Amino acid sequence: MKEKMDIFNIIKSKINYKSVSEMGWVFLGQSISVILGFIIIKIISQLGPEEYGVYALILTIAAFLGLFYGSFLQGFLRYYYHYKEKGLGNIFVKLMYKFLTLSVIVFILLTIIISIISPYFNITYSIIFFLIAGLFVIASKFSEFFNSVLNLIRKRKENSLLQATEKSLMIAALLIFVYTENLKLQAILLTFGIIAIILSFSKILTFKKHLPKEELVNKNSRIEHHREMTKTVLIYVSPFLIWAFAGWLQLNGEKWILNGILFVKDVGIYAIMMSLVNALIVIPNNIINEFATPIIFKQFADMQDFNNMKTGYIYIKINMLIIILITAFATILTLFFGKDLITLISSKQYSVYWYLLPLLVLGTGLFYTGQAQTLLGLSLNQPKKYLSPKISIGLGSVALNLLMISRFGINGIAYSVLLIGFIYVIYITVVNKQIITSHHIIK
Repeated sequence: MKEKMDIFNIIKSKINYKSVSEMGWVFLGQSISVILGFIIIKIISQLGPEEYGVYALILTIAAFLGLFYGSFLQGFLRYYYHYKEKGLGNIFVKLMYKFLTLSVIVFILLTIIISIISPYFNITYSIIFFLIAGLFVIASKFSEFFNSVLNLIRKRKENSLLQATEKSLMIAALLIFVYTENLKLQAILLTFGIIAIILSFSKILTFKKHLPKEELVNKNSRIEHHREMTKTVLIYVSPFLIWAFAGWLQLNGEKWILNGILFVKDVGIYAIMMSLVNALIVIPNNIINEFATPIIFKQFADMQDFNNMKTGYIYIKINMLIIILITAFATILTLFFGKDLITLISSKQYSVYWYLLPLLVLGTGLFYTGQAQTLLGLSLNQPKKYLSPKISIGLGSVALNLLMISRFGINGIAYSVLLIGFIYVIYITVVNKQIITSHHIIK
C-alpha cells in the first residue's frame, strides 16, 4: 500500500504543464504518423500480396540497419545528459556526427557491392533496383535516427511536425503514382528515399539550433575527451550490437523463413497483419519510451543519488504496467474486430488469416513487456545482463519458426510469436530480480 502511495505521490509531484505538453505532442505526432502510415500501407497494398511481400522483405533489411543504429543510439541517449552536465555536450555530439558519417559511407559501399554481385546469383531484380532499395534503406534509417535525437533534447513538437510532413509527402507521391497509373515498387522506393534525405537535413538543422554551446577546451583536452567518450560509448553499446542481430532474427527473420518455406505472397499477408501489431503494440511502446527513457536515464545519471534512482525504478514499473494494459486492450480488440481492421488498411485478399492477429498481438505485447523491464539494467549500466536472454530468444525464434512453419504453415508463426513472447518476459523478470538483489537501494 505504501509503495502504491509512493508511486502516486511521485507522479503527482512530477506533473506540470511542460511535461503534459511534451507528452501531448508525442501522442499527437505518433497518432498522426500511425494514421498516415495506414494510408501509405493501403495504397502500397494495391501492388498485390506478392509485390507487397517483396516490399516487406526490403523493410526487414531496413529493420536490421535500424537495430544497428539503435544500438549506438542507446549509448548517445544514455550519456548525452551525463556529458552535457559536465560541460562537454558539444564534443559528445560531434562524436555522434562522426559515427553517422562513417556508417553511411560504409553502408553505401556495401550497397554498391551487393548490387554489382547480385546478377551472379540469378536474382530477377536489376542492379538499379538494388541500388534504389539500398538508398531507401539507408536514408530512411538515417532519418529515423534523428527522430530519437530530437526527442532526446525534448523538441517533441518539432519532431512530430517533421514526421507528419515526411509521411504526408510520401502519401502525395503515392497518390500521383496512382493517378498516373505508375504505382511501381521501384518508383516508390526511390521517392521514399529522396523524401527521407530531404527530411533528414531538416531534422539536422533543427537539432543544430539547440546544441549545447561550444566548450572552451584546448585541442589536446578535446582529443582526450573524445577518446574517453568513444571508449565509454563502445563499452556500453557492445552488448546492443549482439542484441541487434539476435533481435532481428526474432522480429524479422520469420519473414525470410516464410518466404523460403511458403510463398512471398504469404510474407505480404503476414506483413499487413504485423503492421496492425506495430500500430497497436510497438508504436504505443515507442511513444512511452520516447517520453520516459530520457527521464529515467536522467534519474540514474548520478549513481550515488539513491533517491533519484529509486524514483527512476518506479518510473520503469509504471512504464511496464502501461504496456501490459495496452497489450490486453489490443488483444481483445483484434479478437472481435481483427478481420475488419485488416480489410480497412488493405483489402479482403489480405484478411484470409485474420484469426492469427490476436495471437500475434498478445505474443508481441508479452515481448515488449519484457523489453520495458530492460530499462532497469540499461539505466544501471548493465546491458550485458540481457545478453543471454537476447541471444537465446533470437536463436530460439529461428529454430521455433522453422519447426512451427514447416509443421503448421503460416499458423505456426503465430504460435511461435506467442511462445517466444512468453518465454522472454519470464526470462527478463528473472534477470531483473538478480539485478535488484545486487542494488538493494531500489527494492
